Amino acid sequence: MSPSAPTTPTRSRSRALRPSTLQRTLTSARCPQERPPPVTTTATTTWVASTAPAVWAMFSTGTSAPAQIRTDKAEYGPFCGKTLPSRIETKSNTVTITFTTDQSGDHMGWKVRYNSTAEPCPDPLAPPNGRISPVQAKYILKDHFSVFCETGYELLQGNLPLKSFAAVCQKDGSWDRPMPVCSIVDCGPPDDLPSGQVEYITGPAVTTYRAVVKYRCNEFYTMTTNDGKYVCEADGFWTSSKREKSLPVCEPVCGISTRTTEGRIYGGQNAKLGYFPWQVLLLGKTMAAGALLYDNWILTAAHAVYDQREDTASLQIRMGALKRISPNYTQAWAEAIFIHESYIHDAGYDNDIALIKLKNKVAINSNIMPICLPRKEAESFMRTNDIGTASGWGLTQRGFLARNLKFIDIPVVDHQKCTAAYEKKSYPDGRVTDNMLCAGLQSGGKDSCRGDSGGALVFLDNETQKWFVGGIVSWGSINCGEADQYGVYTKVINYIPWIKSIINSNF
Repeated sequence: MSPSAPTTPTRSRSRALRPSTLQRTLTSARCPQERPPPVTTTATTTWVASTAPAVWAMFSTGTSAPAQIRTDKAEYGPFCGKTLPSRIETKSNTVTITFTTDQSGDHMGWKVRYNSTAEPCPDPLAPPNGRISPVQAKYILKDHFSVFCETGYELLQGNLPLKSFAAVCQKDGSWDRPMPVCSIVDCGPPDDLPSGQVEYITGPAVTTYRAVVKYRCNEFYTMTTNDGKYVCEADGFWTSSKREKSLPVCEPVCGISTRTTEGRIYGGQNAKLGYFPWQVLLLGKTMAAGALLYDNWILTAAHAVYDQREDTASLQIRMGALKRISPNYTQAWAEAIFIHESYIHDAGYDNDIALIKLKNKVAINSNIMPICLPRKEAESFMRTNDIGTASGWGLTQRGFLARNLKFIDIPVVDHQKCTAAYEKKSYPDGRVTDNMLCAGLQSGGKDSCRGDSGGALVFLDNETQKWFVGGIVSWGSINCGEADQYGVYTKVINYIPWIKSIINSNF
């Protein structure tokens, strides 16, 4: 018979033996000997509990013959008579009882009560930087405990991270899982920052919980999203003071020039390195110009690159040079050309604006640097008679393309005055719109010209002390620098939403 006892129940078992089925045996010396020995038989029964050790108590029912208890560890008895023995702890889950009874018929069996208790599991010891729950005086079959790590530590079983851990006490008194460890969270080396670098603040290469690193941008770049300080948090991510997990952004500084504002490309002066670091030379089916935006975009006129829009591979893009014909320049290649959707080629110059996305970012330095886009307040620096500066390699007064980059300072012209000047002459497609601004001298002599198309007309923001692009060289009189005729430029501030939309959707 094998009653199972997973907890600590108390059970009662009765067994009556018919005399005809019993075998004869010897009686124990401890049993009463004052009366003649009865006719006896013996029988054996074994109980196996599912847990160990088993705790037993038994009594005989009126027999004067002996009974004996045997386990794999010890023997107990013999016992007989009506007197209950004291509590017997067998420390085993298998017990064999051999009993002897007389044949008087007055007492036909015996009764035993027993209970069993599971083998307890060892008290679990919490790992360093961890705790156990629940805490109990002892843990037996099916009891369980969980392990929780302190903030900044994570559960590991070997090298494998665990989301949670629980162990269960088994019937043999062992836990079903080994104890895990609480290992300090390691965020790992911080990611590299494009155009920047990272400094370990807490200690050399320390990347564990609460460690601090600081990102910094390279020269000619500035950080735009946060202060660059990141902390290794308990979730294993480097996190900024603004709770951001993404890297900061190093954007090129813009609008920095080494020139002063004095001086007055038609009839202009030779530029020096660093004067116009945003200047771009475009060589394709025609020669044109552009201005660098950020470190991978070029702003130019739509008419200047319209014929290249399906043939970007043949468009050469040069920057960082003063001389038009020079081996010393930085070469870039176009990935895509974006013409304003409202521009109509050979039908006027309204919406004469385009963007070129470069295949690769260019390295920013003192000779290659983007121009700033105008702020909302920029129009206050572009009023009538405010001075803008144009630069390029276009036709000079002698009728030849400039060998050296030239520049000229010219005033903004009243819009109505410019519109009226072009209405006086019959120019095919020559209509001044609100998307344009004019600049030049009424007396003529100073103007942008063919070959300068797409270049930037820039203004100094007196508040930020940075240069911004206010216009793009678009069109003008057939005779550059003609009196009472002005250079006409695409008004960039009208296209800021379009520019940002193209750049953001083609990041």
